[in-house]
Amino acid sequence: MKKLYAFICIVLLLSSCDKFLDINENPNFPTDVSDELLLTSSIAAVTNVYAADWGLIGSFWSQHWAQNNTSSQYKIYESYSLSSNTNAIESSYRAMYVDGLSDNEIFLKKVEANQNWGAYLMGAIIKAYGFQYLVDMYGNVPYSEAFLGSEKLNPVIDKGDKIYASIYTLLKTALSKDVSHFVPENYELNDIIFGGNIDDWAAFGQSLRLRILLRQFDANTSFATTEITKLLADMEAENIYLLDKDVSVTNFEDADSKSNPLYESDQRQLNTTNNLKACATFISYLQANNDTRIESLFRPVGGRYYGLIPGSYEVPSVEFEAPTLIASPILTPTMPVQWMTYAESELLIAEAYLRLGKVSDAKEHYENGVTASFDRMGADIGDLLTGAYAFPSTGFNSQLKSIIIQKWVDAAEGGRGLESHIERVRTGYPEESAISNQIQVGYVLPNNYIPGTLIYSKKGMTGGILPRRFPYPDSEMNFNSNAAEYKALSDADVILQKVWWKK
Repeated sequence: MKKLYAFICIVLLLSSCDKFLDINENPNFPTDVSDELLLTSSIAAVTNVYAADWGLIGSFWSQHWAQNNTSSQYKIYESYSLSSNTNAIESSYRAMYVDGLSDNEIFLKKVEANQNWGAYLMGAIIKAYGFQYLVDMYGNVPYSEAFLGSEKLNPVIDKGDKIYASIYTLLKTALSKDVSHFVPENYELNDIIFGGNIDDWAAFGQSLRLRILLRQFDANTSFATTEITKLLADMEAENIYLLDKDVSVTNFEDADSKSNPLYESDQRQLNTTNNLKACATFISYLQANNDTRIESLFRPVGGRYYGLIPGSYEVPSVEFEAPTLIASPILTPTMPVQWMTYAESELLIAEAYLRLGKVSDAKEHYENGVTASFDRMGADIGDLLTGAYAFPSTGFNSQLKSIIIQKWVDAAEGGRGLESHIERVRTGYPEESAISNQIQVGYVLPNNYIPGTLIYSKKGMTGGILPRRFPYPDSEMNFNSNAAEYKALSDADVILQKVWWKK
């Protein structure tokens, strides 16, 4: 049957057949699969893409991590030389659709038909979460015709702003449903995020809703302001709740193919712990502020936390060997994958209040978010909230910078750099160093370097401009006639294109 299925795809000119096939019509995916199993498979697939491929690239582009100078696994990430056929770009895009969102689409249809609105809320959140990242990193992608299978072998490429509007409406609709008849016991084992707790899912949905609004604030200010005002008013009236815990997948084991996806792909499957090293950019910021989270994020060498300057991966080992000098990120086989942290949710609320001019409320939630980040990492916050990390009393830009920088630090745990990368593209924080061209490869930063400012990679291939998004994948360009517009652009040009919400 698999050979027949492959043959059909070839006959149809490989028009993204496996990606957009309605798997209700695929004999390899029977229609009587229970919705509980579909929920598990979709969560697991989204988790795998987010944590492994996207986690690695995002953490390099956020300059949390750097490539070891005695290995070469991730040079293309640090040189910004990704191409449309780079495995991490192509495979993650396909996996998000085929293994994650397509299963979730079947799940959504099944539970909607049964008016199982609690389960529908779960599926709506998963769909919104996945498509937000697809838009943020790939730009315009199939949405409205993505899962029509043989009815649409060349699905239309929807504009990013239209997809954002659709997933926001989906979220609001799902959050408005009556979930009083939901039976959590049916999902305790298969919901590997919240164990069937629909209140936690609703809180996650509201936090995700706020993230979607803030992401588009500059491009769609009037709409975002109106919706944020309503959301915060409902929160204050306790009509709705946002996250009070992390959104975590935790069911990992220290065994082959059962461990955390990032650990599995980087360390177990590659059989080395030497690919990833601390980045000097990030380390300098933590050290300058005496941030004790450094001990939870990195393993020092000889009691010292050195980081590599981006693009130092070709420094000869006779000059220094990074494994014997440079700190390494702490990755473990059973560490959780966090779709969103409580700290991030509080920092989202802080930014929302700030944009509405409510500085005292912004300060309160900023401090909640920073404290939550330290607590999750088991670090001592000390007097940082009245010292180096005190919320600025005046100046919108300074206040916004404080919030986004703390999201940058929080996202360093567990390889969630993709989120902080997107926030950097959106807000400009962390800022870029004004002396990138004066900094030499290695691990020693000059005295006039400002700690925490991003350094353009010494091996960068994008003309001095930090990357913004992923190149468009080969499978879409080659087999979907509606993606023809992307073929005229080089991969480097696509990487520098702005997504729809960035003016």
